[in-house]
Amino acid sequence: MCQAQKVALFFLVVIVLTLATVLGLYPFLGRSAVGGFGILGFLGLGPLYSFWRHRGQVLADERDQLISRRSTIFASSVFFLTFLASAMLALAVYGENGAVPVMAVMYAVWCGVILFVGTHAVATLVQYGRGGSDARS
Repeated sequence: MCQAQKVALFFLVVIVLTLATVLGLYPFLGRSAVGGFGILGFLGLGPLYSFWRHRGQVLADERDQLISRRSTIFASSVFFLTFLASAMLALAVYGENGAVPVMAVMYAVWCGVILFVGTHAVATLVQYGRGGSDARS
């Protein structure tokens, strides 16, 4: 398993743990369960994998860069389409002159982070899982 796969798995574990915490705390704390999104701070530990160097091991090649680039493009596309859909949904729910609650905006930001990072991680794992000996596949 390469380092990019390890980082993607770590990101997915952090996301699942965050969602489980927020959903588990919501019945008890209500809107204050938003504090559970603080677990997403552990996403900052992901890049530490790139600092651990092993002698004689190639950290990333052209295929790894291509997979990362494709995953970023896919995650950005999914995020942007979801952002547009949520903006239209807010217009439909709150109307032209309505005020969007601050809590809805806060949840939207955290859910956007989860959506982008999660989609990027899943796309990375899927591309590595497909295999292939070169970047043409």
